Amino acid sequence: MSVVSIARCSEYSDRELDAALLRVFDKLGGVEKYVKPGMKVVLKPNLVVGRKPEDAATTHPRFVGAVARLLKKYGASVILAESPGGLYLPRMLKSIYNRCGMTEMAEKEGVTLNFDIGEAEVDNPDGELLKRLSIIRPVAEADLVINLPKLKSHGQMVYTGAVKNMFGVIAGEQKALYHFNMSDYTNFANALIDIFLSVKPGLSIMDAVIGMDGAGPSSGDPFKTGLVIGSENAFELDYTALKIIGADPMKVPVIRQAVKRGLCPDDISRIEVKGERLEDVRVENFKIPAIHNMRTILFYENSFLKFFAGKFKSRPVFRKDICNGCQKCGKVCPAKVIGFKNNKPEVNLEKCIRCFCCQELCPNKAILLKEPYIMKLLSKRRKILK
Repeated sequence: MSVVSIARCSEYSDRELDAALLRVFDKLGGVEKYVKPGMKVVLKPNLVVGRKPEDAATTHPRFVGAVARLLKKYGASVILAESPGGLYLPRMLKSIYNRCGMTEMAEKEGVTLNFDIGEAEVDNPDGELLKRLSIIRPVAEADLVINLPKLKSHGQMVYTGAVKNMFGVIAGEQKALYHFNMSDYTNFANALIDIFLSVKPGLSIMDAVIGMDGAGPSSGDPFKTGLVIGSENAFELDYTALKIIGADPMKVPVIRQAVKRGLCPDDISRIEVKGERLEDVRVENFKIPAIHNMRTILFYENSFLKFFAGKFKSRPVFRKDICNGCQKCGKVCPAKVIGFKNNKPEVNLEKCIRCFCCQELCPNKAILLKEPYIMKLLSKRRKILK
């Protein structure tokens, strides 16, 4: 059993962040347990899209800076590495770093921003679907990888946290291939777990100061949770975070599959939580995406419900009044089913695989996810019969 450490942090000030991180590390055994002088430590934040920090779509630069500042006190050299959605090129990385506030943070804290777009093949003996895969080179060559996820809702997978954040070690457009080849949610959840296991970060520290609910992971609303959460076990961290926001972990595909694979307990009582008590930090009114209801039906072993879930899937809806015609949705679509008429997107729903990469990476929040009315009735009926 690993420890999940929880500390309160009400804002992104250096004083609050430094104090919260020290409390988190204290319950985990201290910084010196993980970091030795001369270590090359790679920080892996969530930089899914180029948004300003206050949008809460990405790990906050002050959060990343506070972690880096603490590690450097113990003699580590710190590199920030991430492969955001879209092309994995130096100019794209530069743009993302600038927009997300990481360039300024790096200059202030002496952090090296990665522009090496090379990849490395790694063996993954613990993988179920992926026994060997290619990941971004700086992560493969690090002495220690520290995972810095953001607590967010997620249109496709219900929730994104510590485990799913490692999808960002897959270079650029290769992510689209994973979405296309593993459009079944069980397979995709297992692939995400395999990718995480190929890296096995030594530690995960979640930016849950201000998360995102609603139409996450990039078009939702900032949601103040006021916490920093850390653990060596990312699965247990995610399970705990889901309990904090009032979600059922077993209705989240990644957690459900992790439990089946023996990587995560199936009850919070089997997780050792230190620092703040779980009952004292739970939040209310955190909005899970509407698509969560369909996922719930899909993941219950009921062939009748699965039949209807397959027939009445949620779909992307394009707000043409907001769309600026950048056509990024078409470029990132794994199935290549988004075309354009008068520079506005149109999707072939018959061939759409419902990965919602278009919604995730839209820079203008111009794509919504719409759940069919019959699915709402089915999910409500199931709740009543429970």
